[in-house]
Amino acid sequence: MNKGKLNRIWLAGMALVLASMACIIVSPPPVTPTPAPTRQTLITATVQIYGLFNKNGQLVPGYVGSGTLISADGLILTNAHVADPAAVGDPESHPDALAVGLVASEDQPPVFSYRAEVVAIDGYLDLAVIRIASTLDGGAINSSDLRLPYVPFGDSDQAHVGDHVNIYGFPAIGGETITYTDGNISGFTSEDQVGDRAWIKTDATISGGNSGGLAATDEGYIIGVPSRASSGAGGDITDCRVIQDTNGDGVLNDQDSCIPIGGFINALRPVNLARPLVNAAQTGMAYTSPYGVAGTAPGGGGEAFGPVTWFEANANCEKGNQVSAFPSGISGLTAVFDYSGMTDGQAWGSTWSANGQNIYQSNDPWDSGASGSYSFCLFNSQNPIPDGNYTAQFFVGADQRILTQGNVVVGTGASVPTPPSASGITLIGTVTDASTGNPIANAYVFVLVSGVNYDSWAAANYPDAQILMTTKTDANGNYRMPSSLPRNAPYTIVISVKGYYDKYGDNLVWSDTDASEYRLDAQMNK
Repeated sequence: MNKGKLNRIWLAGMALVLASMACIIVSPPPVTPTPAPTRQTLITATVQIYGLFNKNGQLVPGYVGSGTLISADGLILTNAHVADPAAVGDPESHPDALAVGLVASEDQPPVFSYRAEVVAIDGYLDLAVIRIASTLDGGAINSSDLRLPYVPFGDSDQAHVGDHVNIYGFPAIGGETITYTDGNISGFTSEDQVGDRAWIKTDATISGGNSGGLAATDEGYIIGVPSRASSGAGGDITDCRVIQDTNGDGVLNDQDSCIPIGGFINALRPVNLARPLVNAAQTGMAYTSPYGVAGTAPGGGGEAFGPVTWFEANANCEKGNQVSAFPSGISGLTAVFDYSGMTDGQAWGSTWSANGQNIYQSNDPWDSGASGSYSFCLFNSQNPIPDGNYTAQFFVGADQRILTQGNVVVGTGASVPTPPSASGITLIGTVTDASTGNPIANAYVFVLVSGVNYDSWAAANYPDAQILMTTKTDANGNYRMPSSLPRNAPYTIVISVKGYYDKYGDNLVWSDTDASEYRLDAQMNK
């Protein structure tokens, strides 16, 4: 094969001036070689996470989970229900803070040294990335000085039935110290929107508190995230009992993790599904889940939501007076908008943020008819809603197309910033064989970090750190990037599939006049 040959077929549908497509490699770029971690590294890179709640001016533990350090500067991969239960439909359990405990000695409880903040979360996948943000008492840190042990990513697509898997975490039935169990991959479970490898099944013992921990290969690479009993796996918990004071508050109640008995409890979310969240966390870009609500009906395409107006809400979420801002100390607020063109059963939802940080996301089938007025109440039964700048976005469809959003100030929050005049660009497209026109499944589509071109990426041996986001084509050759790209900044797009020459476009820029959904098709040559 002549690897110096140039392929000057351009990506179809581009209104921009692109660089020509070069033929350099014929397989997806490999993961940057990293020395395999030792067992001690796996132990010390597994962290315990407490959800903290403000009670009488004191932060006290409310629930417990596990996580894995995935970078030396403090990025942690865990479950969404550990990072913020509100993301999986439990807004009353939204924590006031997250505490992170590090293992100093494997025979001692972890030492809680830091607080963390959520930087990317996906309630549908039950995955999240949090970042160490301060000392436990709120003191400033320099993340580059942390130099923490971490576990490199493996490739969960290369996991097979019978492979050995190692589980590290802090299960509720394992005492206060880190616990290790192991087993074998026993199979895979599919989901309509996620694919055939939505879940990895294992016979390793996983119980409450282990959620969000580390599932590693014998070579020391993370391939999965242990997830709570029956999450998305199509199984039922036959019994789940609170039998231990797992949060250490001296009371045995519903705030403690239950121990599931029976049912499908040994599930791992494949780590490849977490890559878009990690890329967003590393680059500071907002992450939006590409997944909708399983089993929902398609919409008619003519959906419309009107402007958001704000109303007071009482303890029963009953709508009160219309307001333009809220005073401090409120427990609830209601967003109201008119709607038309909706279809019962279609996917829709909302994302709520406070001061730029996501605090709640909902995904539900629509059940309110074709047109009318809709009220959405956000209520905090434990504490008053904190002062700040709040934004609510309302979307429809599996692609989470935003139809309206509203901003409001609670208490002494600063003026709400004016939203940008144009949203980002979401890339979509189809990858086909140039000779036959047939769609190509499982083609990799990469967006490189702004300013990185193809040649420099290849010269550095295709490091993951220079990948902003990635996705793969489905069975029909179609793809949709998981997050939008900012406008007026240069990005390199690479399309790669085994057996074909790569295609790429260097330093592509989308202006404010380009459509928010931009099609990039590619015809691949062998």
